[in-house]
Amino acid sequence: MKRYIVEKTMDDLMQEAYTLIIDEGLSISPSKGDAKEIFGCLLELTNPRARVSRSQSRQRIISALGELLWYLSGSDDVDQIAHYVDYYKKDPSLSIDGHVTGAYGPRLFNFDGINQLQNVVDRLRTNPDSRNAVIQVFDHQDTENAPCTLALQFVIREGKLLLMVSMRSNDVYLGLPHDLFAFTMLQELVARSLGIEPGSYFHSVGSFHLYEQNESAAGSYLAEGWQDEAAMPVMPLGDPWDDIRELLRLEEEIRLCERLELTNLKLPADLYWRDLAYLLCVLKLLRESRVSDIPSVSANIESKYFREILLERIDKELWKESSVSERRQG
Repeated sequence: MKRYIVEKTMDDLMQEAYTLIIDEGLSISPSKGDAKEIFGCLLELTNPRARVSRSQSRQRIISALGELLWYLSGSDDVDQIAHYVDYYKKDPSLSIDGHVTGAYGPRLFNFDGINQLQNVVDRLRTNPDSRNAVIQVFDHQDTENAPCTLALQFVIREGKLLLMVSMRSNDVYLGLPHDLFAFTMLQELVARSLGIEPGSYFHSVGSFHLYEQNESAAGSYLAEGWQDEAAMPVMPLGDPWDDIRELLRLEEEIRLCERLELTNLKLPADLYWRDLAYLLCVLKLLRESRVSDIPSVSANIESKYFREILLERIDKELWKESSVSERRQG
């Protein structure tokens, strides 16, 4: 059985992973429903910027970006993440008094008072050959809703920053696309902090599974096509954290405003970070049922990669509106 999968893009990686689990997975019955599982897998994404699916069904860049910013804000607020990921609204057991148990943000930036991400940067600056630049996510006190992620290990090898993430459990259909996006973005952020390029991303999983309820959708995904080697733009050179803080400020402003007015936003000067802010604006417009306003946003986006994704999203949303209108008329 093939347990080590190496590919250049997330779609190619997911295609191999889906096929492996569907064809060779063992049937299990965990608490969240029947599933097929491969235990003990290692995925390697050789181009960590090819972190977004370019298929129609698994294209999740806006929600994945929102989840990443939730991590980077250090927050465990359920309303913040529920704006991007409906799953947190549907399952009240995931939060207590508005706080998500096992949220990654506090563990990255304030785990027992320690900023673990800054520790990684400092350690690798001091000793580029270190094997101790590790972020612990899983806590020995975790019980219910324990984080799926155990740890992140960063190393510099041959002048590039590698990242290995260890997962105790990973849902290949729902979890993997968001995990690959968030962790490879963290990898690129740390690489930029160190003034080097990111290398391969490694994803080690204990229980690698596909729930039975998602098997048909996974099969449909496998039947789709996607763009070979399509990748996100390169993050600008230099320390990224001032730009991240500015993007976090904008995220909160966009998410919490009663009605989005683009002319009132103070957008980042750098086009890379501005494009990410525009993606957040698109979701807000969708939440406000203002699909017709999205083309004016996409026209301002510098990256062809992001513009193409938004045009596909607009087409889908307009098709939905048209279908609803036709059903009402019928």
